[in-house]
Amino acid sequence: MSKQWSGSRRLRVLAGVASAAMVAGLVSACGGSSENSGDTVYFGVSGPKSGQSAEYGRLWQQGFDLALDEINAAGGINGKKVELKWEDSQSDPKQTVPIATKFVGDKSIIAELGDFSSPASIAASPVYNRGKLVQYGFTNSAVDFTKGGDYSWSPSITTDVYQERNAQWVRAKAKKVSVVYLETDWGKQSFKFFQQFAQEKGIEIAYSSAILPDSQDFRPVLIKGRDANPEAFVHLGYGPDGALIVKQLRDVGFGGPFFGGQNTPQFIQLAGTSAEGDIVNGIYSPADTTPKVRDFTTKFRDKFHTDPGDFNVYAYDALNVLVKAAKFGGATREGVLKGLREIKDFDGIGLGTFAFDQQTRRPSGVKPIELVLRNGAFTPTGNR
Repeated sequence: MSKQWSGSRRLRVLAGVASAAMVAGLVSACGGSSENSGDTVYFGVSGPKSGQSAEYGRLWQQGFDLALDEINAAGGINGKKVELKWEDSQSDPKQTVPIATKFVGDKSIIAELGDFSSPASIAASPVYNRGKLVQYGFTNSAVDFTKGGDYSWSPSITTDVYQERNAQWVRAKAKKVSVVYLETDWGKQSFKFFQQFAQEKGIEIAYSSAILPDSQDFRPVLIKGRDANPEAFVHLGYGPDGALIVKQLRDVGFGGPFFGGQNTPQFIQLAGTSAEGDIVNGIYSPADTTPKVRDFTTKFRDKFHTDPGDFNVYAYDALNVLVKAAKFGGATREGVLKGLREIKDFDGIGLGTFAFDQQTRRPSGVKPIELVLRNGAFTPTGNR
């Protein structure tokens, strides 16, 4: 989930922000302790409220809002109200560094949530780590994100795990595929892993092509993919581009299985009936009847009058994890870190019960679930 910038652009951007990160790190190096003597505990959010990724920020906001309702109704953190301080980053690495500097300097903030894309988060990691403020990149699936330091944590399943499962599910329906993937760091990494696991599982990639995230007409590429005579078509990207891809794929006459898009209300709405039977990997389905998940789904529907998707769940779970860590270790920056390190039974809607591997700072042993789109809703197939 993490993912906006092409490799060449990322190199230019990261070079441009490196010096800013170093300066910010010096400014914030002595900022490890936090002060929270008031009646409110704050978490900082660095995420997109505008720009190309704004839809994901909107989904985050819904998940956060529901979590805040429940957390504060239950007494907050040791009687203190929990609130968020949100900065709109547009998921742009050039903006996440100054946001990180601001958050590190704000002693009322005990941990940070975000950013949406891995490149945006990775650019800011030096600031958070020097400032000793936990950076909780809860949608950052890039395998390198948590290598930024002891304060960079993520519950996100990594790209390699996602693509191993993706290849497994593709193999159940096809031995020959065409693949399109986003011309971004995340897209290229996803394709690299899919290619690796496809080869291991005996899947022939008859055609592959990168696609630009802001393109509106994919037909020339899709026609080439169709003419390679694949048994299935694989899309490695996001919801908006996935919806266009599957609709245009049907327009050019490919009627076979489609693996792509995302478990978001936007994808389902934009893709319409063209995506019927689509298979994705995810962490949540509103069809899940587990009592805890069913209760979450009911409360979400009551508040927002729509079904939740993965990105609502990511945000809801992320805030609850950090609040539990703060209750355990204390409502301070050091307390949040202590909680993440020592708690063995975090419990989420998306991942179930888990603990963090202290070397990778990611959950141990979790895998996505296979979801199929039927009648306007993603439902579990039973495969993990």
